[in-house]
Amino acid sequence: MQAQKAEDNLSEEKLQENQSIDAQIPEIQENVIMADKTKNGYGIGGAADYFVAVRCAKDIEYSLNFAQKKNIPYTILGNGTNFLISDKGFRGLVINTQRMDGIIPLSKNSIRVEAGVNISALIREAIQAKLPGLEELSGIPGTIGGAVAMNAGAYSQTISDNITQICIYDCNLDKEVIIPKHKARFAYRDSTFKEKNCIILWVDFEFSMEIKFGVLLARQGDVIKKRKADQPIEGRCCGSIFKNPKDGYSAWKLIDDAGLRGFSIGGAQISEKHTNFIVNTGNATAEDVRKIIAEVRKRVNEKFHILLETEVVFLGEFDTQI
Repeated sequence: MQAQKAEDNLSEEKLQENQSIDAQIPEIQENVIMADKTKNGYGIGGAADYFVAVRCAKDIEYSLNFAQKKNIPYTILGNGTNFLISDKGFRGLVINTQRMDGIIPLSKNSIRVEAGVNISALIREAIQAKLPGLEELSGIPGTIGGAVAMNAGAYSQTISDNITQICIYDCNLDKEVIIPKHKARFAYRDSTFKEKNCIILWVDFEFSMEIKFGVLLARQGDVIKKRKADQPIEGRCCGSIFKNPKDGYSAWKLIDDAGLRGFSIGGAQISEKHTNFIVNTGNATAEDVRKIIAEVRKRVNEKFHILLETEVVFLGEFDTQI
């Protein structure tokens, strides 16, 4: 019901714009270097056989049909901040969602956000509208689609806190489906979208109260200041490498206590500032990063009998097993 009302509220210009987009066929490029598509993350990766930037569900349908006809795998990529892409590239189609970048106010306290919108843009919109609940996510890189799929969070907030529903393109059904929040199975760095054969199109957020703009801006400033002090956000990295294990352990503490602070292989190094970050110091290969991840898991497991689970998404073929 809410989705239908939102559609009714779209302006005539927006509808015409959407119809114009639907009429265009997306360009599918060949042999695209993925290091160029992950500059907000590691800036690492060989060539993908095919790459397409989609703008709407019609583009996605066209792209999936292309992959099916070619009999090749496909993957979904926002701005690549949570990806480690193989030096050998990807033998398939990369579907990029960054051009799906619309933010549509639905009411005074609700917003519809397309999958390719940067998290920072959503937070800026919410703060300007005096809507609290996302400001602690300030500084997290990435786009909404990936953030929702992994239920990104920081400090006391997660992105799912204010979600009401999610529209996906169901690749098995070949159609758009709206998923209410209670069916998304949101959990710590997890959701049903990580396993479901689907692509997130847009997400609706609803906020329960208003707070003064200055208060929210101050909160955001405090979060960004803390991030700069505690995390190597100035370097090329993909955020936290490992999930925190259960029973109250912190991944960074386990890695630190295993004596791995500053540990490096090739051009990749465990951050001196935060040991759950691996930084590309300038010339790291994907295999360098992968080897560090494997070594961390091995040493932490040997010392504490805890096998750390990765947050980073691997794409392509790697020589190093983890």
